[in-house]
Amino acid sequence: MEILLRTALAPCLVLLVSAVARRSGPRPGGLLLGLPMTSVPFVMLLWLNTGIETAARAARGLVAAQLAVACFCLAYGRLAPALRPARALLVALAGTAAAAVAAATCPNVWLTAAAALAVTCAGLGTWPAPPPAGRPSTRVRRGREVGTRMAVSAATVPLALTAARALGPFAAGVLAAFPVLLAVMAPAVHRTTGAQAAAVMMRAALTVVPGTLAFLLLLCTAL
Repeated sequence: MEILLRTALAPCLVLLVSAVARRSGPRPGGLLLGLPMTSVPFVMLLWLNTGIETAARAARGLVAAQLAVACFCLAYGRLAPALRPARALLVALAGTAAAAVAAATCPNVWLTAAAALAVTCAGLGTWPAPPPAGRPSTRVRRGREVGTRMAVSAATVPLALTAARALGPFAAGVLAAFPVLLAVMAPAVHRTTGAQAAAVMMRAALTVVPGTLAFLLLLCTAL
């Protein structure tokens, strides 16, 4: 049941973000991507299935993973205007993986949260101003492209849960909050709408990180 729910949540969120980004622009889609829409149900299900102590350790992992989320948004948003989607994604994922390892090995979750907040504030404070608006380089979004995004996001969830069982609840939390959906949506928007739209989406997702951090820290403390 847990795997089924987690598998359904991710592609449904991709479908929702794709529809919002198409109708309202990339910024509202980025704001939705930054919310802990899949992480919180994951902790609740873990709490019901394995107990409050396991859920609390998983919540610490969710907090630690926000450093990786902030690094991905910052890296892809800055690289999108200069690189093709595939190259920007590879470089951003490399930096994100390094940040995730650093967060997972840090013994103090508050220190990790402070690092994520520092990265977020530094990124938003130094974000370059958008260029003058011109003709948007949009392409037609086909249904099969959205279906591919949903399939990719759905496949990553059971794989992460399977790996997490061998690594423990803290690692499960880190994997559950890893920016998989951002990694699916960023290059898709980059290809179909342009580099500037991808950068706007990443900046919007980055602005949500402080609020998500505060919520997850409260959840972690309560558990």
